[in-house]
Amino acid sequence: MNVVKMMTCFFVGTILLVQGVHAEESSARDAADLDANAIMQKSYAVYGGDDSISRLTFVFQEPGQKQGEPEKKLIYDMVWKRFAEGEYEAKVMMFREFPPDAKGVAYMGFFYMPHPSRNDEEWMYLPELRMVRKLSHSGPKHAKQEEFAPSELRQYDLMPRRPEQDTHQLIGTEKIGDVDCYVIQEIPKPHAEEAYPYGKVVKWISKDNFLPLRMDYYAETQGKNEQGKLIKRQTTTWKKIGNAWVWEEVIGLNMLTGNKTILTVSNIRINVGLTDASFSQRTMKLGIDGVK
Repeated sequence: MNVVKMMTCFFVGTILLVQGVHAEESSARDAADLDANAIMQKSYAVYGGDDSISRLTFVFQEPGQKQGEPEKKLIYDMVWKRFAEGEYEAKVMMFREFPPDAKGVAYMGFFYMPHPSRNDEEWMYLPELRMVRKLSHSGPKHAKQEEFAPSELRQYDLMPRRPEQDTHQLIGTEKIGDVDCYVIQEIPKPHAEEAYPYGKVVKWISKDNFLPLRMDYYAETQGKNEQGKLIKRQTTTWKKIGNAWVWEEVIGLNMLTGNKTILTVSNIRINVGLTDASFSQRTMKLGIDGVK
């Protein structure tokens, strides 16, 4: 796969992972009588900061990997800013740091508020060509096919879905470790705007702060009486910085193959005061040290 396709697919799949694109702080004060829809609205509204700079490390593991075999991994620095109003939902830049042969490749995306006919704007900087290329789009927003084969954390796993895209059912309560959780079943609504590959998702949402701690993804059913198989499990460890919640570690486990992707988020700086001028083609060329 050429570097442009590979980087584009993977960048788009990771842009929203340390943001709660939403501006309110959820609380457990009034959680006693919440229904499934209210729980998911509060989970979606968890505050993740107004902007951030962080390092993302992806490690890919497969069953049968030999001890001492070199680790398969990718490292990026990510810069992100959300917008509470206006035409943009978020702006993102990502700089590849590892492996060395792709160091300096950069991605920038301007993501608009949801609109069925409006595509986001994306650019890629290739240092060997000293050129910034604007990426073309086809199909509906965020409907690209994933081409980054080793990853078990894909675009549709990492990007938060708006609650109105699914129907929600509270199917029980359960503990994860010492944490009391709501167990919510989500079924995608027919003809939803965004492409989605799962027939059902079951989420464990912490009762105290409405953070999703575990998500089980099921395949789409092929017939009326056929139950979709559990195909992937995603678990998340969260970290609080000030009043913002961000991902510290995310693990995606393929339940059919045993393949695993581990994402670690480190060097996290929240609310650093990024401006529109921080996101430019000039900054793409300068790298993470050029971010102001």
